[in-house]
Amino acid sequence: MHALGQLADAGVTNRIVVATESEKDIRTLLPDDGSVRVVPDFAVADLDPDARVVLVHDPLRVLAPAELIRHVVATVLADDMPVVPVLPCSDTVKRLDADGFVIDTPNRAGLRVVQTPIGYPAALIRSGALQPGEVPVGARTVDGAPA
Repeated sequence: MHALGQLADAGVTNRIVVATESEKDIRTLLPDDGSVRVVPDFAVADLDPDARVVLVHDPLRVLAPAELIRHVVATVLADDMPVVPVLPCSDTVKRLDADGFVIDTPNRAGLRVVQTPIGYPAALIRSGALQPGEVPVGARTVDGAPA
């Protein structure tokens, strides 16, 4: 509910929740005003035909601020490309071999932690060029939110 509220605060008007059969009780938590639709699987037909941006938001990131959501949407509209919020990787990362042994430590200067919402031009989703949730090579990044 908090994540949906943040999306509403950011001005996102057509909200769709993808819920499996085991999650169908989520409907009881949602507003009964038609502002949120629950679907079992995402389908392009679920998109509002006038939508210009598609956001994929992980409900585990309920504290993603409305300002971040608005920034992602504005950047998608301005650049007409996928946009993903990121944060610098502060942890040391190790690469492992097939047997689980450490083989090296990549330089974290070029590593980023990906956040949501990920934004897409709706045309890329409608055409099938990208699948929702995919972060393609060449996606634009914006500063994420530490919270």
